[in-house]
Amino acid sequence: MKPRTKQEKLVVELSSKLPAITEKQKQWAKDTCFEKIGYYHKGEVWCMKCGMVHEKKSSPLGIDIVGDETVCPYCGTHLKLENSRERKSIERWYFTIATTCMGFQVFRHFIIERQMYKVSDNISGGHEPYFNINEAVQNWISEDGKEYVVARPCKCIPHIYDAWDFKKPMSIKDKGKVRLRYSYSPDRYDINSAFVYPVRRIIPKLKRNGFTFRCNRVSASSLAVMLLTDNEAEMLIKTKQYDLLYQKSVRGIPEEVKPSIRICNRNGYIVKDASLWIDYIHMLLYFHLDTHNAKYVCPADLKAEHDKLLKRRNREEERQREIDRMREAQGWEKTYAQEKGRFFGICFGNEHIVITVVQSVAEMAEEGKAMHHCVYACEYYKKKESLILSAKDKDGNRIETIELNLKTFKVVQSRGVCNSNTPQHDEIINLINSNIGLIRRAAS
Repeated sequence: MKPRTKQEKLVVELSSKLPAITEKQKQWAKDTCFEKIGYYHKGEVWCMKCGMVHEKKSSPLGIDIVGDETVCPYCGTHLKLENSRERKSIERWYFTIATTCMGFQVFRHFIIERQMYKVSDNISGGHEPYFNINEAVQNWISEDGKEYVVARPCKCIPHIYDAWDFKKPMSIKDKGKVRLRYSYSPDRYDINSAFVYPVRRIIPKLKRNGFTFRCNRVSASSLAVMLLTDNEAEMLIKTKQYDLLYQKSVRGIPEEVKPSIRICNRNGYIVKDASLWIDYIHMLLYFHLDTHNAKYVCPADLKAEHDKLLKRRNREEERQREIDRMREAQGWEKTYAQEKGRFFGICFGNEHIVITVVQSVAEMAEEGKAMHHCVYACEYYKKKESLILSAKDKDGNRIETIELNLKTFKVVQSRGVCNSNTPQHDEIINLINSNIGLIRRAAS
């Protein structure tokens, strides 16, 4: 896109005058950005630093489980071994150079690519790694917190959001229109590289506001904009609440939680898991506990206290659901009596067992509670084709609960305590089948 405003034109002009990356910076990237590992296969170690192959006896299983290390005899690099049959290695990493230009804070993001090929003959020289370094993105941030992006165009490759076209020149970009049509695509210009060149130049206002690269979960450009435009971000970074700062950058911090952050800062308490801590504060508010008291706000074991309140809340919500269910069930008493009233009073049994029809929703609730099954919780009183009966002994102790289908007049199920089968199970089924005529006549 072409620069439109005076500031955009100034940024493009200044960008063209930035110095090229130096040999010292390139060497730092080559030494820092790639893990020092050796690929082990059949007694050979391929050094990912110099590309040479040397012999070493080791156990592949031991490398996977325990790990193993060696020192390359050619370059002297200490290598961590990995099992691999690879004969070609291509790695790419971002690294960042922080600098300033005419009052702007500039973050220059480069991609370093290393290509290596395994050769059996170390003398031929084909083992040497090939490096390619290209600049992809520049974030220009003014002292008032406005951000301008200068970057390469991207190739149209599905599902790859940062396929930079290094053959084309860098130009000003509209940062507000960087997302692809895929909802999971990140902001391609908001780069949070793992490697930052150690010689860094920061504008005075950012230094004053506490800018640091220690908050590694937030990209440098996003952090700079936050610190220049938001006093709360400045407070969080100066009190080393880095996880809360990350939380603020991704979804914000609720207003009701902010007073508790001040309590943490007064007591020197660092929040290490911001999302869990915010949920914990919300539960404190739910139970009307004092969120201005360090006793609650600064727990020594956050997870244990969070889980304790969560269990308490779940119990309360379950009690409330039970109350609501009972209130709804009471409204079904009349309907249940109309549908099943013609069966009320049916009673049969033998010298050991008495079987009766459950005559109300309240009685069904008692049945479910006493027998520890779901006859009430699963709302069997709403089932028009089911008749619920209760089998008891001569002393009135419940034995089993029976469901009878009113279309087929067959027993669907008969359950004892905790859905078990009792010793009297077959006897109860036989009693039902022997007296099914009583129920048939009542249904007709």
